[in-house]
Amino acid sequence: MKKQKTKLLVGITGGIGSGKTFVCNKLSKKGFKVFYADTIAKNLYASNKTLLKNIVKEFGEGILNYQGKINLSKLREVIFANKKNYAKINKIVHPLVIDYIIKESKKSIYDIVLVESALVFESGLDKDLDYIIMIYANKKTRVERIMIRDGAKKSEVENIMKYQIDDKQKLELSDFVLVNNKSEEQLDEQIDFLARLLKSLSKQKELYPEEKES
Repeated sequence: MKKQKTKLLVGITGGIGSGKTFVCNKLSKKGFKVFYADTIAKNLYASNKTLLKNIVKEFGEGILNYQGKINLSKLREVIFANKKNYAKINKIVHPLVIDYIIKESKKSIYDIVLVESALVFESGLDKDLDYIIMIYANKKTRVERIMIRDGAKKSEVENIMKYQIDDKQKLELSDFVLVNNKSEEQLDEQIDFLARLLKSLSKQKELYPEEKES
């Protein structure tokens, strides 16, 4: 993986419903800087005219609302209609999101920058990260969480899961894993340990910036 001088750039990933945003929110409260890839993408949809033009060119004006802006629910329907559309949108959006994250992380005053993204590996962001942490929860738990959170049908959640890299593959590619199947108290214990670990890794990189270069 590519390393950034002495700043530690860490990806937090996991499948839909795994609790990665929940974990990142807790880490943010502990003083860590967190970039949320999905939020960045949504902001770019609204602010980047070139991106808007490219998406409309690819998927048509049917994804726009009456104000000429992207209707996220309509875009989501188009994206998850088939894998071809899913690949197209990722090819358009991911490079811009990654570029934004890298630039902003370099400007950040924080020594440790976390990036929350469900698509760390799919987007190619993993190549720019020092470490990757996976938040793992079994499929049954994840489906139930999203059904409760979004009011979604089981079939809808499972359809989205088909577009994400298999958990087994993510586990093999990640450096660390937090298990989020049980109580919040147990998860908090893991988050506390992770916070200490990240600070230790940051100090190590500051002392030996080229040690893990590859």
